Amino acid sequence: MSKPIKFVIIGSGNIAGTYLSALKNIENTEVVAVVSSKTEKPQPLSHLPFFKSVSEINIDFDAVIICTPNGLHHVSAIEAANLGKHVLCEKPIDITLKSIDNMITACRNNNVRLGVAYQRRYSSDNPIVKKLIDSGKLGQIFSVDLSVKNYRDDAYYNSSPYRGTYGIDGGGPFIQQASHYIDLYYWFFGKPHKLVSKLGTFVHDIEVEDHGAAICVHDSGMIGTITASTATKPGFPAKMEIYTSKGYLILGNDVITHWDIEGIENPTAQTENENTHTGAATAAVSDTTNHETILNDFTNAVKTGDDCLITGESARNATEMILEIYSNQF
Repeated sequence: MSKPIKFVIIGSGNIAGTYLSALKNIENTEVVAVVSSKTEKPQPLSHLPFFKSVSEINIDFDAVIICTPNGLHHVSAIEAANLGKHVLCEKPIDITLKSIDNMITACRNNNVRLGVAYQRRYSSDNPIVKKLIDSGKLGQIFSVDLSVKNYRDDAYYNSSPYRGTYGIDGGGPFIQQASHYIDLYYWFFGKPHKLVSKLGTFVHDIEVEDHGAAICVHDSGMIGTITASTATKPGFPAKMEIYTSKGYLILGNDVITHWDIEGIENPTAQTENENTHTGAATAAVSDTTNHETILNDFTNAVKTGDDCLITGESARNATEMILEIYSNQF
């Protein structure tokens, strides 16, 4: 057996614990340390050695998993890449295109892999829908409605000073909670050639939006709408409605819940999984299945030198689209 891939987790919030749990199910891997600015070691990471920065780590490791706030991702990624370490980054890859491009360049110049955890692309029925879209079998898609209506209470935004800020979070639910699904939207349908948006802050005392909507127009003529919120009580599973010249389908929580496409039987017999993390009412993740998919792919890329399923260049698309939503308000 080859030697295990040794990971350092950067950041010690909830998502760090998710990765620690997921890695227990990935063969030939181990977590050897944590990088965190916290003075106390939070559970379930407390048994690991803690360091204040990547450069201070004095034990052998191969890769980092970046779980820091959005706007700090590039700092750790570039530092790790310059040390010759592979990089797996939580979503979104970062909050500015300049930072993202610097991350991509650093990893490329140091010949290390850069993967991003947009695991929704490979969740439940999403890969099936992607193949059907790409094949043209669904007919002409003329309307898509994406709804990511979550709820976060004041305690969530008060839990850390960076939450609900432009400087570190990068914005509100569009770049935070909805970024998984905006990445999925881009993966399915490509970049709109025009979009307009309206955002507002209705329920929370934060500087960023807590609710908003965007209208997207595509070269094909397709019209898409995207609603993102952390103000909609009690929080609802994400839903994507796709309407075509042959009928319609609805994805709820990444599962086809409604299907009526002329000449094609429903390609899945699944029902919505109540255990799947929706993000509707809490940021905590207990089901690590999708993270395991990303980790298996990432470890394979480290071993073989192949690109990750979701590269830095691919993950950049979601941030680019989100930034256009923020900049094209009316």
